[in-house]
Amino acid sequence: MPINLKKYEIFLDLNGLDYDGIERVKLSSDKVELDSVGLNILSVKADGKDVPFEVKEGKLIVHSPVNDELEIHFKGRVSKDSILGIYSAPYDEGKYMITTQFEPIYARNFIPCFDRPDMKAVFKLFVKVPKGLKVISNTRVINVKEDGGKLLYEFEETPRMSTYLLYLGIDEFEEIKDESKRPTIIVATVPGKVNKGYFALHVARRVIDFYEKYFEIPYQLEKLHLIQVPDFEAGAMENWGAVTFRETELLADDSSSVSHKLRVSSTIAHELAHQWFGNLVTLKWWNDLWLNESFATFMSYKALKDIFPQWDPEGIFLLSDTLNAMEKDSLSTTHPIEANVKEAHEIMQMFDSISYGKGASVLRMIEGFIGEEEFRRGVVNYLNRHKFSNAEGKEFWESLGNVEVEDWITKPSYPVIFVRVEGNSIEFEQKRFTLLNVDSNELYKVPLTYEVNGKFGKFLFDKRREEVKVDKEVKEIKVNVNRSGFYRVFYDKLTMLPQLNDYEELGLVNDYWSFLLASMIDFKTYQEVLSKVNKNPLVAMEITQQLNTLFLVDKRKFFHFSRGILVDLYKLYRNSKDPLGEIAYTSIASNLAYEDEDFALGLSNLFLEYDKLPSKMKNAVAIAYAVSTGDFQTLVNKYTSYILDEEKIRMLNAIGSIGDKSIINNVVQLILNRTIKLQDSPYLIFQVMRNPFVRDEACKFIEENFEQLKNFISTAYGGPWALGQLISSMTMCGVDNPDEVVNFLEKIRFKEISKPIDEVEERIKVYSRLKNLDT
Repeated sequence: MPINLKKYEIFLDLNGLDYDGIERVKLSSDKVELDSVGLNILSVKADGKDVPFEVKEGKLIVHSPVNDELEIHFKGRVSKDSILGIYSAPYDEGKYMITTQFEPIYARNFIPCFDRPDMKAVFKLFVKVPKGLKVISNTRVINVKEDGGKLLYEFEETPRMSTYLLYLGIDEFEEIKDESKRPTIIVATVPGKVNKGYFALHVARRVIDFYEKYFEIPYQLEKLHLIQVPDFEAGAMENWGAVTFRETELLADDSSSVSHKLRVSSTIAHELAHQWFGNLVTLKWWNDLWLNESFATFMSYKALKDIFPQWDPEGIFLLSDTLNAMEKDSLSTTHPIEANVKEAHEIMQMFDSISYGKGASVLRMIEGFIGEEEFRRGVVNYLNRHKFSNAEGKEFWESLGNVEVEDWITKPSYPVIFVRVEGNSIEFEQKRFTLLNVDSNELYKVPLTYEVNGKFGKFLFDKRREEVKVDKEVKEIKVNVNRSGFYRVFYDKLTMLPQLNDYEELGLVNDYWSFLLASMIDFKTYQEVLSKVNKNPLVAMEITQQLNTLFLVDKRKFFHFSRGILVDLYKLYRNSKDPLGEIAYTSIASNLAYEDEDFALGLSNLFLEYDKLPSKMKNAVAIAYAVSTGDFQTLVNKYTSYILDEEKIRMLNAIGSIGDKSIINNVVQLILNRTIKLQDSPYLIFQVMRNPFVRDEACKFIEENFEQLKNFISTAYGGPWALGQLISSMTMCGVDNPDEVVNFLEKIRFKEISKPIDEVEERIKVYSRLKNLDT
């Protein structure tokens, strides 16, 4: 008999970090197994009668049928060592926020429940806390009363929703509100930070307005909380009506850099898209995770394009999401967007640039091919058909009119399109693109767009080769117009390219960088492409990233080449007032300070006036100070003294740039004693592990202390699969010492980290080839 699940009624009594729970679950079933991890189950009643039960292997097994109600008495504990499930997030001296993070499989650490997305139910919460504390959950507080010297908060019932969207937050919250219309929007922070929340309040209101118009469905709840969490595993989480954020993804004001405000805006827009696409309509199982995340990513930039067109959100999307996804998807270790997911570690590893960036880029490609309005109508139909329920990816494609997308969802990677021109004839040929040139007979149904002699054309390219004839001799040709397609283009004659727009130039530069990595072109051809393009801000940022990779691979071999171009770009953008130009300036100056000690020495003089500097200069100046002085303690002191995480992150960038090997033990101690937030530890480790002056020492430390690090990371991040980030950071060490690093990785290999190990080993081969390049 299937489980007929209706409602959870949950009573919690908090005593410090311990809590007593009574849960009444409205359901009927002959057999009941709930998910339950780390909870002490005291008693179970079925329809009012005590019944036998057992807890084993993460399951609460009830040995009785249930016709109406299951009542469970249990005890739980708020974790101090993890940032998943229900946990304490420390801030200031001795203070902490109790908060939750349940996606994908951690609601079971909070309450016994059916912890899977297709088991939707209504939730009704009662929470008792000491006086002086406030409680936030998904819905409005409808009653607060004194009860036994404490305060008992009662919350409105939620809509039918999945367990991973449930939220509980307890602290001395400060709040600001926008009650101008429905819903009430509230920004909640720890004490002393709420005044940085007005920008988020403004963005959230405009984003909600945009989505209500686009989806033609109102936001479903009376209120929406945006909550700053002091230490948080994810960047943000879309809990229905109670969205949680890292501070760097939520708080900003006029003093913040353009790049920081863009980051905050895009994160808010992403999470609010989930209030419809994910919360109102939810995936049936995690193999369709990409549909949640890619759609929210795609919609976030669409919303920002409407609200902040001066930031060119679509261009930023191409630069940060599409190109990152294409890089990962060019490895032979990639996975299809829609993957077969069964085990916990497989779910966690699905939260990657394929699920977010590739999925969103494919949606952009389809929208460009079928038209914006037809695409929007399909989305509206899908949401209306499945609201308050669950759906699968195939049902979304059906709502779009069964467009040809299966290849892009079920096949790994993507094609490179070879373009050959002879007279009035154009030959197109497709082949799967991989950086190591893996043999593959894969064919894709490519919605190919092109422009010949100024005339636009398109067709569905589903053969190995296709010849297209035009009326006149081909003088000019470009393929992948406006960079709308998720594929690369290799021209037999670069001289036939016409004037390209900013997105097309960005695509060209990234394509030919990838062709260099894949040994399809020589270094001279790569240089020719760089000299050919206009250095618009998007292209400047992409080139800067490529030069930084070359420097990290071999700082001696590529130093002069990298420095020469960076200096030219620095001169071009140092006085830029354009928002994108300011973002480009920060990237260029920071990388120049990182790579060139002479430049760093000059710029580091400004560190004395650091707090008075324009925000666009701060990151570069902090890195310059680190490179030129190696003053670890001053940077740590600044990190701990700053109240705002926006400044703390700049100090971490600087600490990770110090070229003194003695910092390794100090950095590790800062992480283990929680001076550095758990959320920021992987980021700092990554910065240190890529640093060409200290990474050998850092890798030795990891090899010698792997078991200790494994235990720490597994506890903090919910399981051994979290080691994947640490493994990924060893790539550049492998370029220096490939045999030693690969031997170590093979020695520690186990199921949950096998995929990251394969990726690192492949990247080592790619970058080692780059290191041996004939320049």
